[in-house]
Amino acid sequence: MTRDKKFKLIIGGTANKIEVNKVAVGVISDSATALPVDVRVFEEDTYLVLTVDPVMRYTDEHPIKLMTHILEAKPRQPGSVVIKDSNWYAVVHDLDADPICREEWIVSAYQEALKLAEEKGVTRLGMPLLGTVHGQFSSQASMDLLLQGIRSQIFSRLKGIMILAEKGFEEDVRKMLGELNR
Repeated sequence: MTRDKKFKLIIGGTANKIEVNKVAVGVISDSATALPVDVRVFEEDTYLVLTVDPVMRYTDEHPIKLMTHILEAKPRQPGSVVIKDSNWYAVVHDLDADPICREEWIVSAYQEALKLAEEKGVTRLGMPLLGTVHGQFSSQASMDLLLQGIRSQIFSRLKGIMILAEKGFEEDVRKMLGELNR
């Protein structure tokens, strides 16, 4: 004997994507194994040490040469974006400053990343909400700054931005996107 159950699809909930200025903005866990992006943006500081792998690895480089390289390193400009292949580093922290993260640096880094994406023909950009990964910047404020940056530019190549959220934080970002969809 089989029962005939009828299921009803309930429309609603939080949106996975919104469209802003012809650019789809969505969210995905930053721990996903294969991110659907061409370029990934990381949140960084002026010396690019926040994303360094903490595991010490063997290198053929002589220790004196390595230490000289470290001593001669020049800090990057806060608000800039450093490109290394398909990894881009948004410099939004200055560990020598107080406060170490400022809104104007986040605004500048968003604008620079979006401009570079368009110039370099990137169609899918993945980035966290800047200032929230290593800093105490409000995720809602960072989302607002990102959306302002998207609205302020014209895009012909950039089609999508995936907000890379820490595991467990994706639902909060989806809720923010859902609020914007209303």
